[in-house]
Amino acid sequence: MPRSVRPGLMAMRAAISVLLCGTLAACAGGAPPSPEPGTALIPVPTQSPPPPLELGPVACPAALLEGTLVAHEEVGMAVEGEFGRAPAIVVWPHGWAARDVDGVRELLDADGRVVAREGDFVSAGGGSFPPNDWFHPCGEITFRAPR
Repeated sequence: MPRSVRPGLMAMRAAISVLLCGTLAACAGGAPPSPEPGTALIPVPTQSPPPPLELGPVACPAALLEGTLVAHEEVGMAVEGEFGRAPAIVVWPHGWAARDVDGVRELLDADGRVVAREGDFVSAGGGSFPPNDWFHPCGEITFRAPR
Protein backbone atom coordinates (compact mmCIF):
# COMPACT_ATOMS: atom_id res chain seq x y z
CA MET A 1 0.00 0.00 0.00
CA PRO A 2 1.40 3.44 -0.90
CA ARG A 3 2.45 5.67 2.01
CA SER A 4 0.04 8.42 0.89
CA VAL A 5 -2.96 6.18 1.65
CA ARG A 6 -1.87 5.13 5.15
CA PRO A 7 -2.56 8.47 6.93
CA GLY A 8 -6.12 8.50 5.57
CA LEU A 9 -6.60 4.89 6.57
CA MET A 10 -5.27 5.59 10.05
CA ALA A 11 -7.62 8.57 10.46
CA MET A 12 -10.55 6.46 9.29
CA ARG A 13 -9.68 3.70 11.79
CA ALA A 14 -9.47 6.27 14.59
CA ALA A 15 -12.85 7.73 13.65
CA ILE A 16 -14.44 4.28 13.55
CA SER A 17 -12.97 3.47 16.97
CA VAL A 18 -14.41 6.67 18.48
CA LEU A 19 -17.85 6.00 16.95
CA LEU A 20 -17.82 2.39 18.11
CA CYS A 21 -16.92 3.36 21.69
CA GLY A 22 -19.66 6.00 21.73
CA THR A 23 -22.22 3.57 20.37
CA LEU A 24 -21.31 0.89 22.89
CA ALA A 25 -21.51 3.39 25.76
CA ALA A 26 -24.93 4.57 24.58
CA CYS A 27 -26.23 1.01 24.17
CA ALA A 28 -25.20 0.16 27.68
CA GLY A 29 -27.97 2.49 28.82
CA GLY A 30 -28.01 3.15 32.49
CA ALA A 31 -28.24 0.80 35.37
CA PRO A 32 -31.71 -0.59 35.90
CA PRO A 33 -33.68 1.07 38.67
CA SER A 34 -32.59 -0.10 42.12
CA PRO A 35 -35.24 -1.89 44.07
CA GLU A 36 -36.13 -0.80 47.57
CA PRO A 37 -34.83 -3.10 50.29
CA GLY A 38 -36.94 -6.24 50.47
CA THR A 39 -38.26 -5.93 46.89
CA ALA A 40 -37.04 -7.48 43.67
CA LEU A 41 -37.36 -6.07 40.18
CA ILE A 42 -39.61 -7.90 37.75
CA PRO A 43 -38.45 -7.65 34.14
CA VAL A 44 -40.91 -6.28 31.59
CA PRO A 45 -40.43 -6.15 27.80
CA THR A 46 -38.66 -2.90 26.91
CA GLN A 47 -37.74 -1.02 23.78
CA SER A 48 -34.17 -0.59 22.56
CA PRO A 49 -32.30 2.40 23.94
CA PRO A 50 -32.74 5.62 21.97
CA PRO A 51 -29.98 6.49 19.50
CA PRO A 52 -27.06 8.44 21.00
CA LEU A 53 -27.80 11.40 18.72
CA GLU A 54 -31.11 13.27 18.54
CA LEU A 55 -32.47 12.50 15.09
CA GLY A 56 -35.54 14.75 15.23
CA PRO A 57 -39.19 13.75 15.09
CA VAL A 58 -39.94 10.09 14.59
CA ALA A 59 -43.10 8.70 13.02
CA CYS A 60 -45.56 7.11 15.45
CA PRO A 61 -48.31 4.67 14.45
CA ALA A 62 -51.83 5.95 15.08
CA ALA A 63 -53.23 3.08 17.16
CA LEU A 64 -54.49 3.83 20.66
CA LEU A 65 -54.18 1.43 23.58
CA GLU A 66 -56.38 2.10 26.59
CA GLY A 67 -57.20 -0.11 29.52
CA THR A 68 -56.24 -1.16 33.01
CA LEU A 69 -52.76 -2.18 34.10
CA VAL A 70 -52.69 -5.77 35.33
CA ALA A 71 -49.98 -7.98 36.76
CA HIS A 72 -48.98 -10.56 34.15
CA GLU A 73 -47.15 -13.77 35.06
CA GLU A 74 -45.11 -13.96 31.85
CA VAL A 75 -44.26 -10.31 31.09
CA GLY A 76 -44.60 -8.47 34.40
CA MET A 77 -47.36 -6.00 33.45
CA ALA A 78 -49.91 -5.85 30.66
CA VAL A 79 -52.96 -3.77 29.73
CA GLU A 80 -56.39 -5.34 29.99
CA GLY A 81 -58.94 -3.79 27.67
CA GLU A 82 -62.65 -4.18 27.18
CA PHE A 83 -64.60 -7.03 25.62
CA GLY A 84 -62.87 -9.83 27.56
CA ARG A 85 -59.89 -10.07 25.18
CA ALA A 86 -56.52 -11.27 26.42
CA PRO A 87 -54.40 -8.53 28.01
CA ALA A 88 -52.22 -6.56 25.57
CA ILE A 89 -48.51 -7.14 26.05
CA VAL A 90 -46.70 -3.79 26.05
CA VAL A 91 -43.06 -3.16 25.14
CA TRP A 92 -42.42 -0.40 27.67
CA PRO A 93 -39.81 2.36 27.20
CA HIS A 94 -36.16 1.41 27.63
CA GLY A 95 -35.07 0.83 31.22
CA TRP A 96 -38.54 0.33 32.74
CA ALA A 97 -39.25 -2.50 35.18
CA ALA A 98 -41.89 -3.64 37.66
CA ARG A 99 -41.89 -4.72 41.28
CA ASP A 100 -44.32 -6.03 43.87
CA VAL A 101 -44.82 -3.95 47.02
CA ASP A 102 -47.33 -5.05 49.65
CA GLY A 103 -49.11 -7.29 47.14
CA VAL A 104 -49.45 -4.57 44.49
CA ARG A 105 -47.43 -4.56 41.26
CA GLU A 106 -45.85 -1.20 40.41
CA LEU A 107 -44.41 -0.01 37.10
CA LEU A 108 -41.12 1.90 37.37
CA ASP A 109 -39.50 4.22 34.85
CA ALA A 110 -35.79 4.08 33.98
CA ASP A 111 -34.96 6.28 36.99
CA GLY A 112 -36.74 3.92 39.40
CA ARG A 113 -39.74 6.21 39.96
CA VAL A 114 -43.18 4.62 40.29
CA VAL A 115 -45.20 5.73 37.24
CA ALA A 116 -48.25 3.48 37.80
CA ARG A 117 -49.71 0.61 39.80
CA GLU A 118 -51.86 -2.33 38.80
CA GLY A 119 -55.45 -1.15 38.55
CA ASP A 120 -54.45 2.24 37.08
CA PHE A 121 -55.89 3.33 33.74
CA VAL A 122 -53.33 3.67 30.93
CA SER A 123 -53.59 5.40 27.55
CA ALA A 124 -50.84 5.32 24.93
CA GLY A 125 -50.46 5.89 21.21
CA GLY A 126 -48.38 3.47 19.21
CA GLY A 127 -48.84 0.24 17.34
CA SER A 128 -48.49 -3.53 17.33
CA PHE A 129 -45.89 -5.22 15.18
CA PRO A 130 -45.08 -8.75 14.02
CA PRO A 131 -43.93 -11.30 14.90
CA ASN A 132 -45.75 -11.24 18.25
CA ASP A 133 -48.04 -8.19 17.82
CA TRP A 134 -46.98 -6.70 21.15
CA PHE A 135 -47.90 -3.02 21.55
CA HIS A 136 -45.04 -0.50 21.21
CA PRO A 137 -46.04 2.87 22.69
CA CYS A 138 -44.48 6.02 21.31
CA GLY A 139 -44.98 9.55 22.50
CA GLU A 140 -46.60 10.23 25.85
CA ILE A 141 -48.00 7.43 28.00
CA THR A 142 -50.59 8.65 30.49
CA PHE A 143 -51.64 6.89 33.66
CA ARG A 144 -54.57 7.65 35.96
CA ALA A 145 -55.41 6.09 39.30
CA PRO A 146 -58.89 4.54 39.51
CA ARG A 147 -61.64 6.86 40.70
